Amino acid sequence: MAIITVGGGKLEGNGRIEDIMRSNDLHPDAYIFIMEGVPVPSDTEVGDGEKVDAIRVASGG
Repeated sequence: MAIITVGGGKLEGNGRIEDIMRSNDLHPDAYIFIMEGVPVPSDTEVGDGEKVDAIRVASGG
């Protein structure tokens, strides 16, 4: 299974990053996803042994 690190916690799963996030009640549009130091889109397929860092983004004035 892939591991997605989110705010100090870890999610595990295989498939699209956005689907793994949604299945854990998280909104993928609120995050930037990094794999091996490179930003990737939320529809990236992940599998066994892959690691993703999810960094929450914020905007406002």
